[in-house]
Amino acid sequence: MKILFRNFFLFCIIGLLLGECISRAFYTTSDIPSRVIDKNDIQKYKPNQNGFWVGGTHTWHINKDGWPGDLPDSHNNLITIIGDSYIENFMNPDSCRQSMVLKKLQPKYNFYEVSRSGISFIEALQIATHLDSLNPIKQLIYVHDSDFTESISEIKKMSDITQYNSKTNKIIPGQIKSAGIKKILYNWKFIYYLYTNYYVGGRHKAKTSPTVKTKTSHSVSKTELNEINKLLSYSNNKYNKKNITLVLRPNPNSEIIRLLKENNFNILILKAEDNKNWSFDHDAHWTCLGHWEAAKLVAKNIN
Repeated sequence: MKILFRNFFLFCIIGLLLGECISRAFYTTSDIPSRVIDKNDIQKYKPNQNGFWVGGTHTWHINKDGWPGDLPDSHNNLITIIGDSYIENFMNPDSCRQSMVLKKLQPKYNFYEVSRSGISFIEALQIATHLDSLNPIKQLIYVHDSDFTESISEIKKMSDITQYNSKTNKIIPGQIKSAGIKKILYNWKFIYYLYTNYYVGGRHKAKTSPTVKTKTSHSVSKTELNEINKLLSYSNNKYNKKNITLVLRPNPNSEIIRLLKENNFNILILKAEDNKNWSFDHDAHWTCLGHWEAAKLVAKNIN
């Protein structure tokens, strides 16, 4: 029996090592950047990280400020870009990034991009407040319906996302969940591959990074609309939104748009006759084509 257990243990060890070598050689999973929380309670990435996307088709990198992509050469005529996983754009090369495409379409401006999966509407406003120190002439915050509902703890409490509590009228900073376990999981490529492809709870993550959250349009109840109105009212009183424009993905909820207009937010809706070809077949996030199409619509409204 001891020999059986010993052989089984050795078999498992050899299998894990072999699987790890194969996973690393063929890039069966994506490299995932580590996160930190700065002094302003903003979740960002540890600076100067690099990694491969699944399949090894391209790499991503985190700049010295802790955000994906390159920093602008200058802060003159600066426009900031703030968004979630759609803007984070790990599934495409950096040449398809909104900041890169907009720079090509509007070369007289410089673009500073801040993106991270899970950035809520309220956290985006907080980030914009801190970016005011760069003296941007305009701040573009890319949002969609769920970015508003996810901003409100009364609708659904999410500890890893910065939220607004309408009962206390306060902001609840997001926390990094299970940082130690995630570090081990992401570093063991074979274990991570098994987790994303065969673990029942993680099966839905197999085709995307765990830092990626696909968001689609959804109906909003009267209770949720009431909470969103409280959120927008709070935002009006707390943040200076004069230079902020909310860029909404195609087909947003009409009631949310009504509330945004009533609360005097500057909005730009990305209207497209057919935006289905903006996304991957297996994933709602934008392809390079989608980023170009979105950037073209944004570029027309910058001047």
